[in-house]
Amino acid sequence: MADSKGIEINAAGMQDFSTKLQDQVDKYIVPGSELIKNQLQFYPSFGIHSASPVVQSAAYSYWQRMEEAMLFLDTLSHNAAVLAKVAQEIVTTYRDADNQSVEFLSALEGGASTEVTRTEQANEDALQKALADEQRDRMNENRELHNPGGSR
Repeated sequence: MADSKGIEINAAGMQDFSTKLQDQVDKYIVPGSELIKNQLQFYPSFGIHSASPVVQSAAYSYWQRMEEAMLFLDTLSHNAAVLAKVAQEIVTTYRDADNQSVEFLSALEGGASTEVTRTEQANEDALQKALADEQRDRMNENRELHNPGGSR
């Protein structure tokens, strides 16, 4: 991505969308398509026993269109349910990934903090040792000055 802003989604909005869509699918689309299919299939066929090839052709064409309409309704119902499920999965996956990245960054931060603390402590210990060594050396020099040739 050229602007390097990354990917952002409105998880609450997507959650709301998926919930409402699933509600609409469950409340209207699935039952509605079933009702429509039942009503369309309820009526008796026409022209099947007609001697007229034109009427038989029209009847055949009619039932082909009806089958296509039924398939369309089934596909619409299925795809609406899939879209609702995908929207929910996007929210769940996004939240899981977000939580995992927070945990990962917290672990990195904790490790870095521990390492910096160790380094700071080591530097402090080295400084204290250097000061103690310097103080010991001065005390030894003072002893030498005040007590030349004496034991340390």
